Amino acid sequence: MIKLVKAGLLAVLLPMAATSFAATYEEGVHYDVVSERATKKPEVKEFFSFYCPACNNMEALIGEFKPKLDKNVKFKKSHVDFVGVRDPENQQMMSQALATAEVFPQKDQIISAIFNHIHTKRAKFNELADVKDIFVAQGVDGDKFDKLFKSFSVRTLSSKMKRDQDYFKEKGALRGVPTFIVNGKYKLNLGRESGITEPEDIGKLINYLANK
Repeated sequence: MIKLVKAGLLAVLLPMAATSFAATYEEGVHYDVVSERATKKPEVKEFFSFYCPACNNMEALIGEFKPKLDKNVKFKKSHVDFVGVRDPENQQMMSQALATAEVFPQKDQIISAIFNHIHTKRAKFNELADVKDIFVAQGVDGDKFDKLFKSFSVRTLSSKMKRDQDYFKEKGALRGVPTFIVNGKYKLNLGRESGITEPEDIGKLINYLANK
């Protein structure tokens, strides 16, 4: 009899707990709905630029909240081309650099090295050879880099970054970087106004929206 009572009580409390948890996040405060469509699988995508100082600073925070994401939530990066004074060709080159890095197991180290090249060393990427040097320094074979950078798959991924950028700019969701969009539908509102600033809180918000 006691077991039945406990089971019945649990059945009542679980929906209440779920509702209470969901109620802690408010549309317009903690997140905005920016699209009617959603991705097929849970994901969070960071729109960023290697030339953006705030994006460079965000890398440390990302390193803290990424491990807190549910296993089914994939973290993605998408490079934009509207930051800084670099010409379109240079911006496209950096988008392809990111797309190329996605292929290699040392992707995170390559991304970190690119940020470091720009923001710590104060160096420039004037031509493709400069990008290649970063990859080679991280253990990537030079010939393999040449082949992959010009490959159809890399160019396709780079083009998708541009399409996604244009789509969310049109929706008014991408006015600056870094910007995080969950499931292609929800834009995170991070900062003092929303109260979402700590890695633990960011991870919880992403997990909630990704499985919404």
